[in-house]
Amino acid sequence: MADGGRRGATRWALLRRHPWMPSFVLLLAVWGLVSELGWVGSTLVATPAEVADAFVAATRPGAPDGRNVWLHANGTLGRAATGWAIALGLGLLVGLGAGARRLVYAGSEPLVELARSVPPIMVFPVLLVAFDYSDGAYVGTIVFGCVPVMVITVARGVQALSRPKLEVLRVHRVRSSVRALALVMELLPSVVLGARLTLSISLVIAVVTEMVFSPRSGIALGALAKEAEVAFDTPVFYAALVVIASVGYLANVGLRWIEERLLGKG
Repeated sequence: MADGGRRGATRWALLRRHPWMPSFVLLLAVWGLVSELGWVGSTLVATPAEVADAFVAATRPGAPDGRNVWLHANGTLGRAATGWAIALGLGLLVGLGAGARRLVYAGSEPLVELARSVPPIMVFPVLLVAFDYSDGAYVGTIVFGCVPVMVITVARGVQALSRPKLEVLRVHRVRSSVRALALVMELLPSVVLGARLTLSISLVIAVVTEMVFSPRSGIALGALAKEAEVAFDTPVFYAALVVIASVGYLANVGLRWIEERLLGKG
């Protein structure tokens, strides 16, 4: 009885620490059940085992590039990370400038919101021509889609700063380094929020643009998923889907973990 109680307490503690586990187990169970029982045709849903085989096959020497999920993931994630990093830097600088003065913020917010309302895929053809169909077009489209989100998030964070708290530090002649640290800590939640939002956006834009027009190298998850879909190669298609979803989820969790540690929420 005592051993059973300890095991139950251990399981409960594990669930409390990792509440996401039941959801993932349920998702895998439903996926496996639907695919194995043939409720949906194999041309629409691959089984978890088939998707796992696609991942394993991609690691074998001599695996064809056309089915190598890891190779294509490397290309897509490289473009997404580059565009995201540029957007973070530009968005942070412009957001700080736009939010520093209320008049500047009021005048610039409508323009930023207008830019945010334009679907990035609409500027993609223009950037393809401007960058001579190179990877710069894909990175530029990601930057276009992410910068307005970062700018508005940071600018609103600047506007919401606790001015009295910062003024108290100045009046009491607290060292400038300490005042700067206090300012950074006040702005940090807005910066991390913008980073999390734009991270998801960058991945989506990267994959969508690759599906619309395959890069010259042909190394792209979006292009792989599109070709697999046309060829009814469902294991490879779902493998690409799993990579995209997993990277987005894990990166988001990582940013949340950093936020919690920096802000003392953990």
